[in-house]
Amino acid sequence: MGSRSKRREARNRRQRRSGPASPAFDPHAQVMVDSLTALTALMATFAGDDPAAAVDAAFDKAVDEFVAKLGLFDAIRLIEVARQRFLPMAREGETPVTAEAGAAYLELLALVALAARQDSATAGAPAVEDQEMSHFASEAKDELDGILRLAQIRSFAAVDPTDKLALVSMLIRGAEVWMRNSSYPEMVATTNLPLLDGNPSVRAALNAELGFDATDALAVLDACHHLQEAGLNDRLKAMGDAVLEAMAAVEAGRADDGLAELARSSVMSMFEPDGDQATVAIDDVVARTGIAVERVGAVVKRFRLDLVTANPADVIDAFTTGRNPMRSRPLIVADNGRFMLPHPALSVFAVRENLEEHLKTSPLWSQYAKHRGDLLESRTRDALDRVLPGAHFRDAFEYYVPANDKEAKTADPAKYTKRVEGDHLIVLDDVALIVEDKAVALSALSRGGKTTRIRTDLTGIITKAAEQSGRMRDAIERDGGLRIEDEGWVDLSHIREIHTIAVSLDDLSTVLTATAELVRAGLLTPDNIPWTVSLHDLELITELVARPAEFLLYLRRRRNPDVTVMFHAPDELDLFLYFFEAGLRVEPDPAQVCAAFPFLPEPTTAELRRYRAQEPTFLTSRTDVLDKWFHTKGRDDTGSGSAPKPAMVPSPLAPLLDQLQSWNVTGWLSIGATLLSLATPAQHKFARHGDILLNNPLPNGQGRSMTVPVTASVDPAEGWLFVWATRPAGQDPDEAKKNLRGYLRAKKHQLGLPRGVVFLYDEPTRDFVGALYDGHIGPLDAALTATLQSLRPASHLQRSIHPNAKRPPRGTKDTPKQRQKRKRWPHVPGLPNVSSRRSRSKRGVGSSVVPTWARFPGSFGGPAPPAC
Repeated sequence: MGSRSKRREARNRRQRRSGPASPAFDPHAQVMVDSLTALTALMATFAGDDPAAAVDAAFDKAVDEFVAKLGLFDAIRLIEVARQRFLPMAREGETPVTAEAGAAYLELLALVALAARQDSATAGAPAVEDQEMSHFASEAKDELDGILRLAQIRSFAAVDPTDKLALVSMLIRGAEVWMRNSSYPEMVATTNLPLLDGNPSVRAALNAELGFDATDALAVLDACHHLQEAGLNDRLKAMGDAVLEAMAAVEAGRADDGLAELARSSVMSMFEPDGDQATVAIDDVVARTGIAVERVGAVVKRFRLDLVTANPADVIDAFTTGRNPMRSRPLIVADNGRFMLPHPALSVFAVRENLEEHLKTSPLWSQYAKHRGDLLESRTRDALDRVLPGAHFRDAFEYYVPANDKEAKTADPAKYTKRVEGDHLIVLDDVALIVEDKAVALSALSRGGKTTRIRTDLTGIITKAAEQSGRMRDAIERDGGLRIEDEGWVDLSHIREIHTIAVSLDDLSTVLTATAELVRAGLLTPDNIPWTVSLHDLELITELVARPAEFLLYLRRRRNPDVTVMFHAPDELDLFLYFFEAGLRVEPDPAQVCAAFPFLPEPTTAELRRYRAQEPTFLTSRTDVLDKWFHTKGRDDTGSGSAPKPAMVPSPLAPLLDQLQSWNVTGWLSIGATLLSLATPAQHKFARHGDILLNNPLPNGQGRSMTVPVTASVDPAEGWLFVWATRPAGQDPDEAKKNLRGYLRAKKHQLGLPRGVVFLYDEPTRDFVGALYDGHIGPLDAALTATLQSLRPASHLQRSIHPNAKRPPRGTKDTPKQRQKRKRWPHVPGLPNVSSRRSRSKRGVGSSVVPTWARFPGSFGGPAPPAC
C-alpha cells in the first residue's frame, strides 16, 4: 500500500476531477427540497382504500376553512396587506431577488377574497381590530401552500398513466401556477408593442373597436403600478415623520397624545391602509400618462377582472389547473371605480394576450398573424447575426425536394418538383444552421392542461419546426446542396456540421427544456432534435456570449440527446448559465467512443467508472446574477450600482480564438468551439504546444510538429485532428504550407477524422503565422495515397503507463524484460510525456477524450512533415 501522503494526493485528485463543488447554500434548492418534503409527507397521509376521495375531501375542507376566515376582511384592503407580505421589496434602483413564488400566493389570495366577496353578495366587511389583517396575511401563506399542495396531489391522482403527454401537461400547468416573467418584461414589451402597434391596420382596428391601442394599455397598467408604489412610499414617509416627531416630543419631555395618536394611525395606514389609499383613480392615471380620460377608462374596462359569477371553489380550481383569470385581466376595480394591480409582472403579458383575444374575432386576424411571423423572422435573424459575423444568411426562401419515391431514387435535385419553404439557412464556412420560426401561441386550453389541445399546439410549434428543419438537413446531407428558387443550385458539399433550431415567439420555458419528455410523447424523434428556444431567450443568450465559438459549443451541447436526459431545468437560461459555469457536458460511453474511433485504445477502468457514475441532475435557478446584471446594465460600469455580466469560465485559448476570427481563417468558428470544448487543463496544454515546439528546435534545421486527435464524441463526424508545427528559417512559406496541408489530409484520412487544422509558427520570430483548415472527406489523390504507407499505423497509438504502474520492488533494478513492459513514447526535454486519458476540468467546461502524441522526426513513424 502506498504512503499516506500519496493516498491523500490521489483522493484530492479524484475530488478535483469530480467537477465544480456545489455552493454551500442554494436558497432555490432549499425551497425545492422543502416543498418536495412537505408534498411527500402530505401524500403519505392519504393511504387507504380510496385516496383520491380522501384528497378531494381534504381539499374542500381546506378551501372552506380559508374562505370562512376571509369573510372578516375587506377584499381590497386585504390584497394591499398581502402585497406587502408576499412581494419582495427593495430600495429604488435595486431589483429584489427571492426564491419564493410570492406572486402566486398573492394572486390566489386576491382571487379567493374577491370571489368570496361576490359570493356573499356584500361589498363591505365588518370592522376588524388593528393588525388583524396583517396577522392573517402572515399566516395565509401556509394555508395557501396547503391548498396548492392538495391541488397538486389531485392532479397526480387524475393522471392517466398511459398518457404520454401527462408530464408535459403537468409541466405546463405547474408553470402557469408558479412561474411569472420567464422573460424579462422589458424584453417582452419590445416585442409586444411592435407586434400589436407596428402594423397600421391592426393598430387602427384596436383604436376603432376598443378605444385604445397596445401602447395605451401598457402605459395605463404601468402607471397604475407606479402610482401604487408612490402611494406606499408616501405612507412610509408619513409614518416615519410621525413616529420620529412623537419620539422627539417624548424625549423632550413634552409628550403629546395627539402626536402619539397620529403616529399610531400612520403606522396602521402604512400596513393596513383604507381602500382609497390602496387604489388609484382614473384621473391620477390621466395626469401621469397624459392619455385622454376616455381611453384610460376603456383600458380599465377591457382589463378589469370579472368574477361576478365565480365562487371561491371555482377560482381556486381554475388557478390550480393553469386557468388563471388574472392572466389577461389583471386590474381589480373597487365599487367606487378606483382600481389596483396586484403586481407588475402581469402587465406586459396581459396586454398581448388580451388584445390577441380580441383580434381573433376580427377580419384582420390573418393579417396580424402574418405580421407576427414576419416580426419573429426579423428578430431571429438579428439575434443570430450577432453571434455569426460574416455568415451568409438566406431568409424566407423556397427550395426543392423529391415529391415521391421515384424522384428520391433519382437523387437528382434538378428533377425534384416539390417546392417547400425554409425560414433561415445560415452558412459560415463548414457550419450550417437551419432555423424555423414558429409564431403559434399556446391556447388557453393548453395552458389549462388539456392534453388533446396540448398535442395540437405543440405539434404546430415544435413538431412541425423539427420536421421542416430536418427535411432541409436531410437534403443537404443527401444531395450536397439545395436547388433554391430564383437562385439555382447551391453547393453545400463543404458543410461538415449542421444544427437545427426552432424559435418560438411564445415563452414555453418548462416545455422547451423537457426535450426528453417531448421525445417520449412522440412530438420529437430521437434522431431529429432541434434546439427549441423562445425568441427572448435566444436574444438574451446571443447578448451574453463573448465570442461566437461559445454559442456554437452551446448549440452542440444543447442538442446532444444525452444532455436532454441528464440535465433538467425549469428554464432555458438555467441550462445556459450552467453551461457557462460547468460545461453542460455528459460523459460519452467510452465503448461507443472506441467504436466510433477504432484507433483508440480500450477504455480504462476509470473512464468506465466515471461514465457509469453519472446521474441525472436537476438544475435549480441560476439567474439571480443574470437578473442583477440585466437590471443594471444600462448604468455606468464604474458605478457602484452596476453588476458583472455572466461569463463563461475564462479560457487560456481565448487569444488564439480571437486571432483566428480576426484573420477570418477558414473554419475559425468550428475550430474555436472544438478548442473550447476541451477540459480546462487540456486547454492549458494546448495553449503551451506552440511555445514547447519553438523552445526545442531541431539542430538539423527541420521544423517541429505535434499531432493531437480530439475524439470526445460517439459520432465519428465530430472528430478533429489538431497539428502544431514550426517553420524554420530559410523554409519557403508556400512550400511549407503545401507540405503541411498534405500531411494533415493524409493523417486525417488514415484516422478517419473529417476535419483538422494546422497551427503554424515561425521559428525566427516565434510568431503564430497562420492556421490551415482541412475538411476534405473524399478519397486522396495518388501522391497523398502513397504517403499513407510511410505514416505510422493508427493502431500503434497507445497510452502512456502511469509512473506508479508496474513499479519494480524497492531496492532492485529494472531487468530488460521489466523495461520492455514499461515502454513509453520517446520523450524530448521540454516536451510533455504522451498521454491518452479523459481529463476533467476543475471548474471549467467539461472533459474530452484527447489521445495525444508528441511528434518529431522518426518518433511517429514514417517521414516527418516537411521541414518548415
